Amino acid sequence: MAGTRHDATAGGHPADARLAHRSFGVIDWPTLAAILLFWIALVALGFGSAHLPAVVVVGALVVLGGFYMSLQHEVIHGHPTRWRSFNRLLVGAPLGMIHPYARYNSIHLAHHNSNLTDPVVDPESFYVLPETWARAGRLQRPILRANRTLAGRLLLGPFLSAWYMLRWDLRLTWRNRDVQRAWFVHAAASVLVLEVVFASPLPLWMFVVGFVYGGASMSALRSFVEHRAVASAQRSAIVYSNWFFGLLFLNNNLHNTHHELPGAAWFHLPALTRTLGADEAVAAGAGVYPGYAAIVRRHLFRPFDQPVHPLTESASI
Repeated sequence: MAGTRHDATAGGHPADARLAHRSFGVIDWPTLAAILLFWIALVALGFGSAHLPAVVVVGALVVLGGFYMSLQHEVIHGHPTRWRSFNRLLVGAPLGMIHPYARYNSIHLAHHNSNLTDPVVDPESFYVLPETWARAGRLQRPILRANRTLAGRLLLGPFLSAWYMLRWDLRLTWRNRDVQRAWFVHAAASVLVLEVVFASPLPLWMFVVGFVYGGASMSALRSFVEHRAVASAQRSAIVYSNWFFGLLFLNNNLHNTHHELPGAAWFHLPALTRTLGADEAVAAGAGVYPGYAAIVRRHLFRPFDQPVHPLTESASI
């Protein structure tokens, strides 16, 4: 099972693949415009923060923090230009503080090429192995359970996401000099980001609470139901949403389509979702949701799934 793909990310849809890789010349201008608007909005908010209520500033930072993570995800998949070094310059600054961009890049691509949801090979899996659950103590088990509810994911997700990435690197690749360099550069650049914020009119606490923590929570909202461990079915979900969340998440809420054609630019995903017509297959697997309000109603305090990976030998929870 390890290493197999449960979402057809290549092959089977030649016409769709042509559409997925169609761009406006060398540059995907909508993506470049989105990146430019992000930086304009962040700088304007920083300088105007003294003239706005704190709740407005923090709320805007939450949205911008989530949007920045969506932009980073888009760049990882080769947008907005063919020059990856240039693309990285656009969104490589560690504004989110939690992840080194270089490690996010490597780990996310490994996720796409893994047996999705398998905690052994999928670095973005929130499931644990039965033996991990068996070793978990009185504190860890409630955390793992809470993380399977939306309220718990929004509250704990930023911390757990950082810990899971660090644990993955410590366990598998810490002796790799590229990994060590990525964390060292991230730490140094994060200090620089904090220095810049401290010197700006934007209060540091607002940036940390709004952009860093709140932005990571927004990303956790998007990823909460993205993948479900099901046998012989699509493991990537589709969440239909309004224009606000579609733009905020750059249509990555249409996650099954993204895994089917990971090279597709965000502005092609709605059309590709209709073309693929995968609702029935996805509904039998990870699920199709009418919007994030439905997810809140179903899973705010009710678990989305059990912590233990269900496709391995079960453990009592």
